[in-house]
Amino acid sequence: MTFFRNPIICGLILLVLSAGSGFAQKMVPDAPVKNFKLPMFGEDGYKKWDIQGKEGKYISAEQLDVVAMTLRLFATGDPIEPQTVIQSPSATIFPKLSEATGKEAIYITERGGAYSIFGRDWRWNGRKNTITIEQDARVTFRESLGSIIE
Repeated sequence: MTFFRNPIICGLILLVLSAGSGFAQKMVPDAPVKNFKLPMFGEDGYKKWDIQGKEGKYISAEQLDVVAMTLRLFATGDPIEPQTVIQSPSATIFPKLSEATGKEAIYITERGGAYSIFGRDWRWNGRKNTITIEQDARVTFRESLGSIIE
C-alpha cells in the first residue's frame, strides 16, 4: 500500500482521526445507560474496582448516578475474583476520585464469606480503602473473630 508512504496522505489521515477522537470525547449520553458497567484500572494495569448497575446516568465528567449498583473491589494483582462486593439500590459515583456515596441501604460481603455488613447512608473511599456507614450499621460474623483478625 503505497499511499501510506505519502506524507501528505498520512498527515491527512492523522488529522481526520484526531479530529474524530476529539469530537467523540465531547459526546455525552442524554439518557440513562441500561446495564451500565465501568471498570477502573490502577497504575500497574490491573483492575482495581468496577461498578455496574441496572442503569447509569451521566451527570458530569466527575459524577455518575447508578441504579441497582454493584461495586466490586479487587485485591492488588487479582483482577478476576473480587475481594469485596458492595451493593446498594442507588449510588452516586465519583470515578476520578474513586469514591461512591448513597443514602439508601448498603450490603457488603467479603470473598471468604467470613462477614457481611449492612447499613444506610454510606460513603466509599477507594483511595483510603474505607467505607463509612452513618446509620443502622450491622456486622454479621460467620467465623470466629480470631480467624478474621489473623
